[in-house]
Amino acid sequence: MPGLPPLDADQQAVLALPDGASAVVLGAPGTGRTTTAVALVADRVRSGRLEADQVLVLAPRRTQASRLRDRLLLEVGRPVSAPLARTAASLAFDIARRDAAADGRDAPVLLSGGEQDRVIGQLLAEGGTAWPDRLGEEARGTRAFRGELRELFARCTERDVEWPELAALGEQRGRDEWRAAADFWREYLEVLPALQPDAFDSAELVALATAAVLQGRPGETAGRLRLVVVDDMQDLGESAVGLLAALAARGCAIVAFGDPDVAADTFRGGEPDLLGRFEQRFGIEAPARIVLRTVHRHPETVRRFVTKVTERIGTALAGPQRLATARPGGLPVLSVEADGPGALAARVAHLLRDRHLEHDVPFREQAVVVRSGALVEPLARALEIAGVPAITAGTAGDAGERAPRALLGVVAVALGLQPLTPETAAELVTGPFCGLDRLALRRLRLALRVEELGGGGARSAGELVVDALTAPARLATIDSPHVRRAARLAQTMQEVRELDAAGASAEDLLWHVWDASGLASVWRERALGAGLVAAEANRDLDDVVALFAAAARAAERGPTDPAAGFLAAQLEADVADDSLAPRGLRDGVLVTTPVGVAGQEFDTVVLAGLQEGVWPNLRPRGSLLALGELVAELDGRAVPATAVDERRGVLSDELRLFALAASRARSALLLAAVANDDEAPSVLFGLADGPAPDAAATAPNALRPLVGLLRRTAVTGGDRERADAAAALARLARADVPGAAPASWWGLATVTTDQPLVPDPEQPVRVSPSKLERFEESPLDWFLERVAGGEPMLAGAIGTMLHWVLETAQTPDEASLLAALEGRWRELDFEADWIEGRERRLADRMIVSISRYLRDAQSAGTVLLGGETKFEFPVGRALATGTIDRVERDPDGRVRVVDLKTGSTRPSGPETARHAQLGVYQLAVQAGVVEGIDTEAQSGGAALLFVRQKGKEPYALLAQQALDDEAAATFRSRLAVAAEGMAAAEFPGPVEPQVRFGSSPYRPMLLRVPEVCGG
Repeated sequence: MPGLPPLDADQQAVLALPDGASAVVLGAPGTGRTTTAVALVADRVRSGRLEADQVLVLAPRRTQASRLRDRLLLEVGRPVSAPLARTAASLAFDIARRDAAADGRDAPVLLSGGEQDRVIGQLLAEGGTAWPDRLGEEARGTRAFRGELRELFARCTERDVEWPELAALGEQRGRDEWRAAADFWREYLEVLPALQPDAFDSAELVALATAAVLQGRPGETAGRLRLVVVDDMQDLGESAVGLLAALAARGCAIVAFGDPDVAADTFRGGEPDLLGRFEQRFGIEAPARIVLRTVHRHPETVRRFVTKVTERIGTALAGPQRLATARPGGLPVLSVEADGPGALAARVAHLLRDRHLEHDVPFREQAVVVRSGALVEPLARALEIAGVPAITAGTAGDAGERAPRALLGVVAVALGLQPLTPETAAELVTGPFCGLDRLALRRLRLALRVEELGGGGARSAGELVVDALTAPARLATIDSPHVRRAARLAQTMQEVRELDAAGASAEDLLWHVWDASGLASVWRERALGAGLVAAEANRDLDDVVALFAAAARAAERGPTDPAAGFLAAQLEADVADDSLAPRGLRDGVLVTTPVGVAGQEFDTVVLAGLQEGVWPNLRPRGSLLALGELVAELDGRAVPATAVDERRGVLSDELRLFALAASRARSALLLAAVANDDEAPSVLFGLADGPAPDAAATAPNALRPLVGLLRRTAVTGGDRERADAAAALARLARADVPGAAPASWWGLATVTTDQPLVPDPEQPVRVSPSKLERFEESPLDWFLERVAGGEPMLAGAIGTMLHWVLETAQTPDEASLLAALEGRWRELDFEADWIEGRERRLADRMIVSISRYLRDAQSAGTVLLGGETKFEFPVGRALATGTIDRVERDPDGRVRVVDLKTGSTRPSGPETARHAQLGVYQLAVQAGVVEGIDTEAQSGGAALLFVRQKGKEPYALLAQQALDDEAAATFRSRLAVAAEGMAAAEFPGPVEPQVRFGSSPYRPMLLRVPEVCGG
């Protein structure tokens, strides 16, 4: 046959089956079950023994059916009038649709998983059912609980059990959760027709189709079937079995292929022992039984490993398939261990690249399999970061993904489906459809705030952004790039409102935002590149396409439905609908779950995340509603007597998944796990033949670490090594490898200017007392902060507000000071409510400390001479300029300067004596440049007032003694020296700036100024 390999004797025996014969074909993974199934269909059609529309291959999953359709068309080699491969749900939908048309009824509509989940969620939120106490509101609000309800409905529907029977069984067995579920199911069935007319879930559609077949109304397609070939029968659910049995009763032959040891859907109703009970379930007497005894996919090493797993599983009324043999030899099954997820991903990436580079294995011929879907995206992203292209087989169009969520968010906020709060506004403008980063957002807020204050307003920056997005004209008076981008978003949202008022569909509204954003060309260009950015762009484009497909499908179902309904449903969805939208094709390692690799094979397979408690996961399935016990009751099987029995059954299911994933490998199989103090590898990890070679002992096989190694060698190696490294870097640079060309290296650019910062030696240099010590500690950090500016800090904004409260205080009354703080608190922006609450409590405590200090000063007879008093005086080339918080006169007539501090770090006594800011303040008083101070007044020194409480003391006053002549001369000298340094052309500083915590000025400025350091 055209595309099939030669068949062995056992496979030929399947093709030799008589016409009309049913059979069970058992085969271990890799024995060619699917190949034989395709060959059987092709043989029957090409030989003329059956017409193409008289035979059908049934697959348990849509993806498998799609792949089978393509293979069958190639092998059959002729046009067909109906699909040659389908799922049970697809066949059932065709039967039910034709039956409804024959009766003149409306065609049934498939209720998707996401739609069913939303209906169940709405009913649960209304709270019409009395649930047991252990299933409280919090438990019922989870996705897991809704999922169990959906499974319960399906399992009961498959077994023709209705809600009264479920309630009776719950009463009989003392299961309150079953009685409550039956009551909820009744309500669901009553409400669903009003919400989704003629809608049926998959199990209900199959039940409808089965009834139609049993009543002699199979329809044109099913009515012509003479042979149904079932691939992976062990994964068929009870409803599909019922439909097949109905077809068999009409004389249709059933040839079932499968292996109970790799059943993947037991938690969804799959029956591993179905092949062993074939005669009983389908009413077929003495079917032929054929065992495929030769493994063609992989060598003996992989076969031996799979056998080590399957021999730990019960036979499920089968077992001969385990005796299959494979060709001798093969690579050993190796294990990879690391002390953290990131390190593990890096090691796995190294091994995958090694297979690609050293063994010519395409990335698309490699797969990484993890136990649960929650682990897929993080691992795929980690592999991308490590230089390995990764693709995922997740459901496209999930509204929880970044791009669809952002697109839906713009339209939903524009239509008022979501409130436009300061937090939401920040998400919109920093999302992909506006594109501001956090720095640009701060600049937007600052521009709006400056304009607001100029007009005498007092609204916070967050409120101003909300106002700007609501009224696009609000931004017309500010001209800057980031403001213009926000204005375009505001205009787009206004246009969305107008389109909605004109009756536009959800698809039209989404498209308008997408088209106005200009992201199509940007993401396309990124997607055509390589690396992590390209991978994210590909995923974003796939998800947006799937969202548009869902919107188009909704428009087809309800052309007159308002757009708000679709948008709200998508935003509320926790379960994504399956999407038929095409996804981008690119070479990459598939990262998925065991079910995602069913029906496929790869050269190299990595089983990752083999942690204790993760794989195997022995938590009982359906534990909230005792679903396993319910199914056992309905099937008349023994209910597990103890938790140990239940866990034993779960372990068998976990081993089946593990065997399924491991058996996909053709050549190389690797096991990967994290091992540290908190996580330990599971028992499955110990089945490996030995550890893989340490990647650290080999040369880098990715461009980024290779470039780094070559650059280091070009500097630190010997003469020959440096020359070789330089030559290699030149070759990489010619290939445009990032980081290889010296022109892109930091620190090698020519000096733009060697002129001093203040070139005129006669020009005074302004020196702020608060920056003097900063310059003395690190001139480089002072320069970076002055030129590039640091990010505004929340603590600084709150400190400024507390300074204002102290300056404007008319009375030490605590309530008055708190009221003053409250009046301006809304001017501050917080990233989260809990941050605002924490900072407000701290600010209130500091207000209490300020009040206490003012009362104590008043009681002691201290008089305020000035607040926020500005000064300016020359010292050599320096022009000292600053503002003093408070100037006080004590009862003895001495003048003292007080500087308010809201930080927590307090200087020691010697540090206070050398404190530059206080010293310069005292020099200003001595120079007579502080307004309202008599130059003849005796100095009382200066003090730092710390109002952040420590222990029981409400505040601390750290005093600096009045300056004598020697101390004054020292401070003048410090000012003069600093002025010369600030005017210079070079600014020395530590290579690695010191880092302290708290409010200390020792901060790693080179790391927190992206405009300077490039990142």
